[in-house]
Amino acid sequence: MIEDLVSIIIVNYNTEQLLEDCIVSIGKHTRNVNCEIIVVDNNSEQGSLSSLAEKYPTIRFHLSDENQGFGRANNIGASIAKGEYLFFLNPDTLLINNAIFILYEYLKKHSEVGICGGNLYRGDMKPAVSFHILDFYKRELRILLNKKWKQGFNHSDQPQAVKVIMGADLFISKSLFLKYNGFDEDFFMYFEEVELCDRIRKTGYKIMSVPEAKIIHLEGGAAENKNEDLHKWSYQEHWYSKFIYFSKTKGKTLTRVIYFLHISKLELAVLFYSLKRNKTKINYWTQKRDVIKGTFNRYQEYLSNKS
Repeated sequence: MIEDLVSIIIVNYNTEQLLEDCIVSIGKHTRNVNCEIIVVDNNSEQGSLSSLAEKYPTIRFHLSDENQGFGRANNIGASIAKGEYLFFLNPDTLLINNAIFILYEYLKKHSEVGICGGNLYRGDMKPAVSFHILDFYKRELRILLNKKWKQGFNHSDQPQAVKVIMGADLFISKSLFLKYNGFDEDFFMYFEEVELCDRIRKTGYKIMSVPEAKIIHLEGGAAENKNEDLHKWSYQEHWYSKFIYFSKTKGKTLTRVIYFLHISKLELAVLFYSLKRNKTKINYWTQKRDVIKGTFNRYQEYLSNKS
């Protein structure tokens, strides 16, 4: 008889319908493992979760009075979780099979594994990015050189060692998560799972893709992609977290090098389209350049506050 408890932690921000669909898929497909669901709400619109709380009384809802970001909200969920295992799951996901049991059983049987996750699929069931296999500094250099890299999806039927499991479906024991202090709360959003996987992997644990576990990830369904302003904010947060991540893992000097290379590339694009008098392209690349410049200034303020 299985006695372990898996705490499924879902961070919500104005995604009530997606959240309910995710909850329904958990109930439909999960068997042979004891679970609790914890929803940490990041100050969504007032009353947006009241109907779900009434409909699903066994779910534990933690309502924050501010948007605390992804990592911090997940840390809150972990702090109140009763389970021996934690499954961090995005609200824009749908279980296809008994993924929670599959990941639980795999981690339980493999003490050398620190984190695992399944294969993610898009809504049309095409492969979605499920993990990363490249060091992120090497990945960034390929981006700068406009070179493609193999997207992280396990096309085999065997578990595969990887660098990073996507935060959309990250499975870890609670003891290990707490031992290494959970998600780094310097990240408001983006790169927190990358940094966590780095830390766990460097202690000797493996990070594994388990393709038998299958989950749909409706990328683009989250709140930050619902309108232009939020999309711009999301782009800024991505760069801000990227600078923090590289600063923590590669150092301040290499972070400045990455910034300089990106800005140089964007300046050349602006110059090229200025010569061609293409106003649409000029505006497009100018906006990107200005966002990255502004975000780098914000990152420098972060460094000043840390010193």
